Amino acid sequence: MVKNRMKFLHVASSLLILSGLTACDDHFFENEGDCEVTHAIRFVYNMNLKWADAFPSEVNSVNLYVFDESGVFIKEYTGKGQPLSDPSYRIMLDLPANKTYQFLAWCGLDNGETDECFTVPQPVVGETRIEEMSCTLNASATPPVRSGETEYSDRQLNFLYHGYLKQNLPDYHDGTHYEYTVYLTKDTNHIRVMLQQVTGSIDAEDFEFSLSAENGSMAWNNDLIGDTTIEYLPWNQESDVLGIANNSGEVSEYYGVIADLSTCRLMADDADKIFLTVKRTDNGQMLFKVPMIQYSLTEMKYYEQAYGHKLTPQEFLDRQDEYTMTFFLDENLQWIYAVIEILEWRVVIRNYDINS
Repeated sequence: MVKNRMKFLHVASSLLILSGLTACDDHFFENEGDCEVTHAIRFVYNMNLKWADAFPSEVNSVNLYVFDESGVFIKEYTGKGQPLSDPSYRIMLDLPANKTYQFLAWCGLDNGETDECFTVPQPVVGETRIEEMSCTLNASATPPVRSGETEYSDRQLNFLYHGYLKQNLPDYHDGTHYEYTVYLTKDTNHIRVMLQQVTGSIDAEDFEFSLSAENGSMAWNNDLIGDTTIEYLPWNQESDVLGIANNSGEVSEYYGVIADLSTCRLMADDADKIFLTVKRTDNGQMLFKVPMIQYSLTEMKYYEQAYGHKLTPQEFLDRQDEYTMTFFLDENLQWIYAVIEILEWRVVIRNYDINS
């Protein structure tokens, strides 16, 4: 019995020694790399109506700005192109541990063109504060405008994303690789407006499309700032002919017009400020002026039921970035009803629904 007890103590002692030799202890391994603690940032864009990460397929550039706990700029990390399409893409951090940092991401700033769609200030180490890192649409105006007036944008905006994370970087000397996730919100939207006439023909040159909103500048926390109105104009406008067959197989042609517009982030609180307007070019007559936000939110209930997620109006608008709105016109170019489509869902809104 004593012999067995001594054997047990010998084995236990050996395990303790082995454990001490393999642990990351500064006393024994201060010059070894085996116990190095690493930190990395990963990006996820699942703020969409599929609740799936689309970062590898959509995002083509990353600007990650690092600030200390008080909000003073420390360092910038960038990435672009093919590496971002790899699901394992990470930004390895070389920051001192045992400190808290603020990570601000503006993704999609670099679209490979000299005339970029958005501008973010170039920060200065030790001087720039996080509150200064707003992102502004590069709109145009003739003549130059002052705050509170109107600017114009007729560009197909490259996708823009915002993300923020406040994180402490631990250092437990245990050789662990730590990863932190920056979740992104898409700040750009594509709106396709289709005019379909039930009789006769119409031409793209007969109409003027615009969307007005005060959403050209986004703060570091992604809130909208400023009161300058942006008038978004089509970056594509063309005539269309649609063939539709009846029950007898006879095909009738319906003439229509398609207009594609890009806009920045849509806010639920601005429902009474954002309007889609269509006018006739010959006499300036307004065919309709519809509240974009109210129309967009008509589909929210469907997605709550289909995917089992309760949504706030703002979350729905942040998740949705593609809108198709079809307005059917009579022979006098008066709209009869509209069809709003978002992914698999469509809703019909008749003219009297708005006028009543």
